[in-house]
Amino acid sequence: MIDIEEKGVRIAAGFELPPIARAEFERRLVVQDEDDAPTGPDTSPDTLVVGLPLRVDEPFLARLPASVRAIATYSVGLDHVDVDAVRARGLALFNTPAVLSNAVADHTMLLLLAAARRMTEATALLRDGRWTDMRSNQILGIELAGRTLGIYGMGDIGARVAQRAAAFGMNIVYHNRRPARNEAGARFISALDAFLGASDIVLLAAPSTDETRNILDRRRLAMARDSLIVVNIARGDLIDDDALIEALGSGKVRAAALDVFRDEPRVDPRYLMLPNVVATPHVGSATEEARRGMAATLRDAVIAWRRGERPANRVA
Repeated sequence: MIDIEEKGVRIAAGFELPPIARAEFERRLVVQDEDDAPTGPDTSPDTLVVGLPLRVDEPFLARLPASVRAIATYSVGLDHVDVDAVRARGLALFNTPAVLSNAVADHTMLLLLAAARRMTEATALLRDGRWTDMRSNQILGIELAGRTLGIYGMGDIGARVAQRAAAFGMNIVYHNRRPARNEAGARFISALDAFLGASDIVLLAAPSTDETRNILDRRRLAMARDSLIVVNIARGDLIDDDALIEALGSGKVRAAALDVFRDEPRVDPRYLMLPNVVATPHVGSATEEARRGMAATLRDAVIAWRRGERPANRVA
């Protein structure tokens, strides 16, 4: 645990801050390890910084010191936070939107290209000493130009992916509950089944909610185009794992590229055994720029909140 202080502002970190984040806090704040921090009523933290996989629910909140008046999550996603419980206790809540969008959009394109060009299979040929065809006919992928990318969840990240995909010559459609304010040149499809039927590649970019969990199940995969590519940079529980693995085996789904999984850091081992799966360990936002920016966003939000302002990233 860490105390962070600037002119009376104190924050306790409920998880180990990455070094690059700690350095960013230290630009304006004094950072002390808990063992070295002073104790007493005037030195108690009033904000708790949390991060995945910590679950912020009512039992967790009930154990907080009385001094804590705000929660700052080192993430844009809020599925690990019981927002209603935070509000019920009158706590402020901050997250880190927008600052990590470019990093995640870049990683999404990496996943999309890796799935289209069968990168898992191609690197296995080299590692296993099975590359025999100098004309490279052993691994034939597909091109992105002219394909239709369907974005399920057109938020800031989805819009930035759409901009990048357009540069590859892709057609872009999206599905939200309502048309997005920033469509990034994409076409809105209101019916989910029609959206799936129009997409060669489906990108899952929506938050995990009661409405979106298991959105890609057997019934919906059956409605999708044959040889679909599935990319997930949202949350693992948007996918019915059994249904997707079955579709990957049958060829209904050509390939899947996954950066997120249920019950992280545990990964369903079946995914790692399939040659048509590209998998990365939830590193969509793992760039120096994004992680530094996330810390700066929370730091500035807490300072602004203490001044009586309402920062744009205040959720509750």
